[in-house]
Amino acid sequence: MDEVPSLTVRLLGGSPAWHGDGEIALGPAQRQAVFATLALHAGQFVSRKEIIDAVWGERPPDSATGIVYTYVSALRRALEPAGEPLVATRAGYSLDLPRQQVDVHVFEAELDRARTHRLAGAHQRELESLRSALGQWRGSALNGIPGPFAETQRARLNELRMSAVERQAEVALHLGGYRELVGELAVLVERHPLREGLHRMLVTALFRSGRQAEALAAFDRARETIIEQSGLEPGPELLALRQRVLDGDPSLHHQDQPERHRPTQALPERPSAFVGREFELGRLRRHLSALMDEGRGGTVWLDGEAGSGKSALLAEALATARHRTNWVEADELTSAVPLSLIADCLGGEALESLNKTVTELCEDGPRVLVFEDLHWADEESLLAWQRLHRLTTHLPLLLIGSARPLPRRRSLDVLRSRLEGEIVSLPPFDGVGVAALAEESLARDPGEEFLGFAAEYTVGNAGYLCELFAEFADGRDVTTAPHSRIAAVVEDHLSTLSLPCKRTLNSAALLGSSFTVADLAGVTGRELRVLIEVVEEALAARVLETEDDRLRFRVPLERSVFAANTPPAIRAVLHQEIAATMAGSGAPADRVAEQLLQAGDELTAAWIPQWLLDNVGALSTGPAVELLHLLSHQRNLTEDQHESLTGELAALLLPGP
Repeated sequence: MDEVPSLTVRLLGGSPAWHGDGEIALGPAQRQAVFATLALHAGQFVSRKEIIDAVWGERPPDSATGIVYTYVSALRRALEPAGEPLVATRAGYSLDLPRQQVDVHVFEAELDRARTHRLAGAHQRELESLRSALGQWRGSALNGIPGPFAETQRARLNELRMSAVERQAEVALHLGGYRELVGELAVLVERHPLREGLHRMLVTALFRSGRQAEALAAFDRARETIIEQSGLEPGPELLALRQRVLDGDPSLHHQDQPERHRPTQALPERPSAFVGREFELGRLRRHLSALMDEGRGGTVWLDGEAGSGKSALLAEALATARHRTNWVEADELTSAVPLSLIADCLGGEALESLNKTVTELCEDGPRVLVFEDLHWADEESLLAWQRLHRLTTHLPLLLIGSARPLPRRRSLDVLRSRLEGEIVSLPPFDGVGVAALAEESLARDPGEEFLGFAAEYTVGNAGYLCELFAEFADGRDVTTAPHSRIAAVVEDHLSTLSLPCKRTLNSAALLGSSFTVADLAGVTGRELRVLIEVVEEALAARVLETEDDRLRFRVPLERSVFAANTPPAIRAVLHQEIAATMAGSGAPADRVAEQLLQAGDELTAAWIPQWLLDNVGALSTGPAVELLHLLSHQRNLTEDQHESLTGELAALLLPGP
């Protein structure tokens, strides 16, 4: 590939394209979206379909192919002074440009270097790479560039930036730059008040600077802000930091000795209330007793969907062995760096000799290694985890891995199937478990009716139940649209779903308790073949399930959260449009009524009163009474319609002769 040194791409703020020191005018926003898509795939061919998906998503205009051709032609003319880097072939289009001339790729490459230095314990070099990475930013990522691809990339890059900012401050604090950091951290916590890591570092920097009173005041401000904006107490690490500052904890002071990479994952606190799971808890404790009493190692694989309580179970089971436990959790960011989980758990030296590191660790006594969320682990870490499993046969080592059973991942399935250890699965809470959890969580008896609702609404998911009980304890009506706190938990649990799948589920949630793919095609306007892929994804993730020839949400709470993503006014209009489509296609009257009732007091469509009068006899009594009552109070009725509707309502409510 020939280099084009005069063209640089800036997607992290400022104008996207530059020729030397001069800006290249790329034209309208959608044309810039095409350019950004090509730049983020610099050196690779991007098909026309991929460009159309990137710019318009699932609803492109009929003329999208022609528009792309026009945009590319205009971009080629605009970029001519830079050496004609935009190449067109039958395979698609390519921006023939070295990746080091695109600021996003430079940013990510510097983050990779920083991670490598971190694993090697070279903190000063890590800090330099982090500063170089953040130096690529001149403003907002992909500023003003539309389209679903740009939207996804913007969210990803902004999160990477904030992670780099936090890590930069953490390394600078570690290297002794706490006095210089105070002002910078004070600004950062103002801009990002819910990032507890920044608050912890500000409190620590103030303490190390000899400003204990200010450190305590900073903690108080942090706690008040977090409670005010999230409705939740800060996490245990930040809460514990206040007492450490009060006690003048020596370990809070700066350590002058350089150190190699250390495990960074704090062990979760033991749950304040733990109920149920006696069988699963007993199995884990038997392994722990064998390790501590007999020096006998072993491996446990813990299966459970998001929110099933895997972390709480492990924290409870290992409470007496915290000082003997290394605990690490995988996530989307660690999955991009080979062997990052192993280094985070055992230190950078484990990358040089895993057997030696673990053997030396176990010479000091029995050891527990916990790897959470292995569904995010990189392939190299999974291979190393297999090697650790083999070491448990002759070392006092208890190896524990946890993962979600879905979505399926072949390498994880193979690892699990070849495991010569114990597999512990966490099923949803049954009615007894729900009642026990409520008894521990609530100061009053919520009643059998509420417990039944909670069990059905959450399908026994422990994480959902805990949030539901917390909102109930705060006096909120949990039977209405989900509040922001529980909605955030649901969205976190469903983070593995693709953006097209989530958007489709937003529409599906408006279709009632069950629906067909044809219904979904009607409300979304998409062809059946286009919907098949996203429906299969939702079925594989167990968000949807089949019931005869229909689909439904497996967890009603999740359906409520997806439905709430549509603003109420738009939701009311959509429910009436769906009802009209159903009525026109001859759907059962009760299904049409179900849609109308979800529109609430906003039944403004002109066709509804006459439809109800024509179909009142075909409706179940409850929906009929509710709809008649709602419509009889509408202002847009004719006098005849009002009399007819109230007459039908009276006939249903009053006893016959």
